[in-house]
Amino acid sequence: MTQNLMPATHDQIAALAYSFYEAEGRPEGRAEIHWQRAYEAASQAQPAPQAFAAKPATTDISLIDGVGPVLTEKLKAAGYATLADIAGLTVAALEKLDAKLNLKGRALREDWIAQAKELVAGATPRAKVDQKKAAKVKA
Repeated sequence: MTQNLMPATHDQIAALAYSFYEAEGRPEGRAEIHWQRAYEAASQAQPAPQAFAAKPATTDISLIDGVGPVLTEKLKAAGYATLADIAGLTVAALEKLDAKLNLKGRALREDWIAQAKELVAGATPRAKVDQKKAAKVKA
């Protein structure tokens, strides 16, 4: 049986974005991030805010292969402090972020969105050095 999914309305996306805002404790300056996460979740017909709710041990964005201490700080300064923030990006939003940080396509080449989604879901980091770091966090 084929399920016909109706596209999300502006109001539905806004409501989901607001729920992300509420879930994060109403932080200032993260409206665009919440909107992007809501748009992505709504366009894929995913469940509400818990879709990318990172587990405490998997919030470290430096677990994404290729993201070291310098990039971690740049991403945090740009408003992307958790894996959920990266996982909730659209490809277009990641391209903008890549350009803003002058990464020359690196974020897309290294598939940051997929990596972040995997990590949020509890997968092991791709890089061996990150696997060791994640094991220490879980211990």
